[in-house]
Amino acid sequence: MAKPEKFMMRMSLEVLKHLGFNLYSNVPTVLSEAVANAYDADAQNVNIRFKDDKIIIEDDGHGMSRSDINQKYLLVGYAKRKDSGHSKILKRPVMGRKGIGKLSLFSLANQIEIHTSDGTNRSSFILNRFDIETEIDNDHIYYPKEINPVQLNNRTGTRIILSKFKKSGIQYYPEALRKRLARRFSVLGDDFRVSVNDVVIGLEDRNYFSRIQLMWHIGNPDPIASQFEYVRVNKLSHIVDEKKGWYLSGWIGSAKLPGDLDEEDVNNNKISLLCRGKMAKEDILDEFNESGMFATYLIGEIHADFLDIDTEEDIATSSRQSLKEDDPRYQRLLEHFYILLKDIKRVWGDIRSEISQSTAVATAEAFNPALIEWYDGLKTESNRKRAKQLFATIDGFQFDKSEAKEKKRILYKQGILAFEKLSLLDNLERLDSLQTTSDFELSSVFTDLNDIEANMYYDIASERVSIIRKFQNKLNRNDKEKLIQKHLFDNLWLLHPSWERATEGTESIEQNATKEFKKVVKNFTEEEKRARYDIRYRTSAGKHIIIELKRYIPSYTVKTTTLLEQVQKYTSAMRKILDVSGHKGEPIECIIVLGKELKEDKDFVEKVLRAGNASVIYYDELIAQSLQSYDAYLNKQKLLADCKR
Repeated sequence: MAKPEKFMMRMSLEVLKHLGFNLYSNVPTVLSEAVANAYDADAQNVNIRFKDDKIIIEDDGHGMSRSDINQKYLLVGYAKRKDSGHSKILKRPVMGRKGIGKLSLFSLANQIEIHTSDGTNRSSFILNRFDIETEIDNDHIYYPKEINPVQLNNRTGTRIILSKFKKSGIQYYPEALRKRLARRFSVLGDDFRVSVNDVVIGLEDRNYFSRIQLMWHIGNPDPIASQFEYVRVNKLSHIVDEKKGWYLSGWIGSAKLPGDLDEEDVNNNKISLLCRGKMAKEDILDEFNESGMFATYLIGEIHADFLDIDTEEDIATSSRQSLKEDDPRYQRLLEHFYILLKDIKRVWGDIRSEISQSTAVATAEAFNPALIEWYDGLKTESNRKRAKQLFATIDGFQFDKSEAKEKKRILYKQGILAFEKLSLLDNLERLDSLQTTSDFELSSVFTDLNDIEANMYYDIASERVSIIRKFQNKLNRNDKEKLIQKHLFDNLWLLHPSWERATEGTESIEQNATKEFKKVVKNFTEEEKRARYDIRYRTSAGKHIIIELKRYIPSYTVKTTTLLEQVQKYTSAMRKILDVSGHKGEPIECIIVLGKELKEDKDFVEKVLRAGNASVIYYDELIAQSLQSYDAYLNKQKLLADCKR
């Protein structure tokens, strides 16, 4: 009887590819693994150099003996923390855990050359990705190629040379790489120096500190963050779970403007999570989809070493670039972090407002001296205080440099108009509070009201006339059609002066109307469909309005009776919707906008359509009537210009 086959566990080549060869996708992340290994090897200096299509990483750590190479470095999955969670000499809490980070170098290069010395022996060998794949695919053990040892720059340490890159022409920018590495490690300093092309990574590579306006320390002040000056320094709770000994440290900062956090290809609007001095998750802020404006100003580093305790299960994902989201430790951290965000949000606006108001008037004057003339003309201290708040708010908005001046000009204009509207309400309240009817008191109130009304009237006139002139100046029929389609639905006063700002009704009515109109149109003939441009539902002044735009020149002859049939179908569909939504019996009006005049008699057209509570207006007539309706606005423009501040 044949001997039963032994049970045997093997490692698939695909697993090796997933855990190492294709682990990372960018240069900084891959090199971070090499830096972390140097830190765990008690290195005090690491230098990364780019030379002759090679990347050379050299450290002055304790190096490796032949035994270390075989039993630790070449053993995929070697558990660094099995015997001790601290480094051999300096007793640093080691960053590595699963023993697969070294394979990440293959994410960049197909060949890795290693030279190492433990002070007694020197060893050198080459790892080749294609040879490894061939041997493992054939169920063989891979034997790296040994080469003649070389003299290192230090008595002990390791030199790693990456070559034969997977992508031709590895692009790197030393300054950008220093910034990325500076952000990925919090242990950089006198005891652990990392250089790129012989230039040591320093605090200047974290130049976002100088752009931070407000600082929140988590627990005790962060040693690195405390080396800079901030307008305001605050403190947040560091206790996550006192019974379990779960504590945080670090900081969260707020920039003056979101754009201050952007640097070339790097967006620093992130709050990084670090464990044992190394980045564990690049951005924890994106876990919350925080919609508040304040979140776009934030940057920070949070240290949570309790997530990476030797005796606990590894919380990192297989990619080593994130954490297991369902782990109770991580969930508890998110709960606490959410509280910290809310603590910041609660005071953020008030602090910034207080700071910005102190310089708001000077900033506004520098933008436009006329703003200060308006400010100085305010009669009460409370109004001047509110004006400062307005200036501060506008100054806090961020725009692209090319459009900042124009957009701020508009904001100042609209802000002052809104300010004057509030002043109007204040004056009405003054009328209620008057104890006497003296001419002096009443004259003061009504003078203020007249001034405000004149300014508001001018702005309304200017805006409406400019819109009408846009229509008037568009002589090409296609342009007219597009312009009306774009503006008409949101400016119903073009159809009737009494219809001011329209509303769309409730969301459900708007959605249901759209669906029902589509059903109606579905039964139209092909000619009728081609004659339509668009149809919308609006409400204004307590009336439900259906507006249909026809083509400027339809492809077939439009008849009044056909229009009436269509209108009745629209009205019937709309009536059903209103009846079930609590608007039973409310009036419905249909307006059809045409380009080409109907051939039938105007009185006949009006009489027929009136039966369906509908009316027709023509594109050109629309423009002419609108200008006529607002002729008073045009006639008063010169007078209003004198009133405009």
